[in-house]
Amino acid sequence: MIEAMARGAAPGTMQLGLARDFVAKYFVAIQRADLAYMVSRGKADDFVEMQAALGLLDAHMDTIARYEDALAQYADPAFWDQSLSGGSLATHDNGEMARNVLSGRPAFYHRD
Repeated sequence: MIEAMARGAAPGTMQLGLARDFVAKYFVAIQRADLAYMVSRGKADDFVEMQAALGLLDAHMDTIARYEDALAQYADPAFWDQSLSGGSLATHDNGEMARNVLSGRPAFYHRD
């Protein structure tokens, strides 16, 4: 995320709002209401604290996206369809997608 921002890519609105809220609360906690005000008004997006918060959020959102991808596959009725030639995809998966996602890999991870 930090590299993407350095290249000019802007974070999503939700990410930016979450980061601003977190960093503003941090500044309030260390008794820097002046900085909290700047952050909450979007006047301090270049602060290192904002960059760190955005980087953490980006990593977290990548993890959630992998989880959602695997859950969508498991929720698809076709995944469990026993009438498919060779059996259902679930039979062949045997939990592999879940293990991949929990290990930080995409749902369909092939070592070849």
